[in-house]
Amino acid sequence: MLEGHVFRALLDSNVQRLPLFQIHEFFHGLSAPAFLFGAGLTFVISTRKRWVEYHHWDPPLAKRVRRLLLVILLGLMLHLPYFSFRKILMEGNLYEYLQLFQFDVLHCIGIGLLSLHGLIFFFKHEARFYSLVIASIIIICFTTPIIWDIDFLRFVPPALAQMFNGLHGSPFPIFPYVGFLYAGVIVSWEFLVAAQCNREKKFIYWLTIFGMVFIIFGYLFDTLPIHVYPTYNYWFTSPNYFLVRIGSLMVIISGFWYLAQRFPKPKKIWRLLGIESLFVYVLHLLILYGSAFNASENLQLVLGNNLTLIQTTGVFVGLFILMLVSAMLWNYLKENHNNIYRIIQLLGSGIFLYFLFSRDY
Repeated sequence: MLEGHVFRALLDSNVQRLPLFQIHEFFHGLSAPAFLFGAGLTFVISTRKRWVEYHHWDPPLAKRVRRLLLVILLGLMLHLPYFSFRKILMEGNLYEYLQLFQFDVLHCIGIGLLSLHGLIFFFKHEARFYSLVIASIIIICFTTPIIWDIDFLRFVPPALAQMFNGLHGSPFPIFPYVGFLYAGVIVSWEFLVAAQCNREKKFIYWLTIFGMVFIIFGYLFDTLPIHVYPTYNYWFTSPNYFLVRIGSLMVIISGFWYLAQRFPKPKKIWRLLGIESLFVYVLHLLILYGSAFNASENLQLVLGNNLTLIQTTGVFVGLFILMLVSAMLWNYLKENHNNIYRIIQLLGSGIFLYFLFSRDY
């Protein structure tokens, strides 16, 4: 994710048009689906332990919902057109409202996990829940080209129109991206069931096989001279590309499982970027692309977008080190000085909201 964003933002456009960079783009294109897939994996691990508790509106569910709403609000913060609520409300035009409500990975994770909790709340049996999730994956996969043909802005406000497709700039709308999150849920659930029966190796073997089958069929179906949909876009809406990416994630997950069996558990320092992935995601976007409150103080504006390959690599290494150190400090405060960690959270949020609602411009 870090590497892909840095190279896309800063590397010279002539280099980005080279064939080798297109291979890079395929692998970078897996980072967002992997982020969503991973959210689905961890959702099942954390939820199955408290499955019954999430059947009722009690403190555990309320706490989870608050966290997911915070994730969605962080996504809105990153897309603010102005650092002034008054200016957004009084002077904002349609283009700026579309920018504000663009659906990105954080929105997709927040809404996707809220929808899963809704299914748990109303359909309490695990088998029924997972059947509905599988059905949702299939529906999302095969209806995405149809959904992307509909201009929802004609029927609903921008906040809802941006949710379903990318016609107005949403980089990661529900169709098809929440399907990757749901797929992570199914893989995680099946793995936990296999682990209970001491057949993890057999499960990973078949996960690899199915992943390769999805990849092969995704490529083969795309070569067929048959057009099912009125509009077909391989890179954005194609069910075939959806299958290729799902299959790739399944193979990658299997590969890491095999590696984990052969090598000792890595030190925590190398896992911190994953542990603090939300913190790193938001921080690196603010530094690299900027936002409404640091629009003129970001790497893309300061360094430009015509760096050489060596220069861009150097920026990536520097940003990676900065993110690693920041994640270490943030995690250290969270685990060892929770009171200070909470004060920083509340103070930062308070200052941000004060200026957002008090500024006129």
